Amino acid sequence: MRSRVLMKMTSVKKVPATKTIGVVMIVIMLFALTALVFGCVPSTETGAKGNSPEAPANDPYAVSFTWETNADCSVCHQKEHDSFADATTKAGVHSTLPCSTCHTDSALSTVHKEVTSASKTPIRLRSTKVEQATCLNCHENLESLAQKSADTTVLTDAKGTVVNPHALPETSDHAIISCVSCHKMHTAEAVEKTAQDLCISCHHEKVFTCYTCHD
Repeated sequence: MRSRVLMKMTSVKKVPATKTIGVVMIVIMLFALTALVFGCVPSTETGAKGNSPEAPANDPYAVSFTWETNADCSVCHQKEHDSFADATTKAGVHSTLPCSTCHTDSALSTVHKEVTSASKTPIRLRSTKVEQATCLNCHENLESLAQKSADTTVLTDAKGTVVNPHALPETSDHAIISCVSCHKMHTAEAVEKTAQDLCISCHHEKVFTCYTCHD
C-alpha cells in the first residue's frame, strides 16, 4: 500500500520553472498597468488653501479674459466681491467704489495675461499691490493720521513700549509697510489684530526696541 502511494506521488508532473516565472511576470505587469491607469485619473478633491484644482489647459469650456479697469472682477474674485456687501469689512465702507479705484497697479494687465475661466485664482496679492499713495489720495496724509493716533495703545509691546502705528521709526523693513498692511479691505478682521500680527511677524519676542533680545 505504501509503495503505491509513493508511486502516485512520484508520478505527479512537475511544473517547469520557466512557466512559473512567466505567470509571475504577467501578474506583476497587471498590477503595474492598474497603478498606471488609476494614478493618471485627475483628482477632484479641493486643492490646498481652498483653491479648486486647475482645469486642463485644453479645457473646451475655458473662456479667455483680458483685464481692463471696467472688467467684472467678480467672475473670478467672488469672495472679494461679496465683501462689498458686508458692512463689517473695509470694502463694505467703500462699496460705491469700483475695484480699479484701489487696484491701479499696472502689473495687473501682466498677471492677467493668458488667464482664462479655468485658471486658479490666487488667495492674496503676490505680484501686484495697492499703493499707499492711492489710499492717501482720499484719506489724510500720514502726519495728520499720526496726530490722530498719537494716544492709541494698540501697539504696546511686552515691556510696555507704545508705538504710534502712523509714525513708525524709519527703517528699511518699515519702508515696505503700507496702509493695506494693517487695514485689510476684504476681511472683517479688526485692524488692532492685523497691526499687532504684522509687528510680531518681525518682533517675534513682542519687544519693539531692536537689539534688546539677541546679543
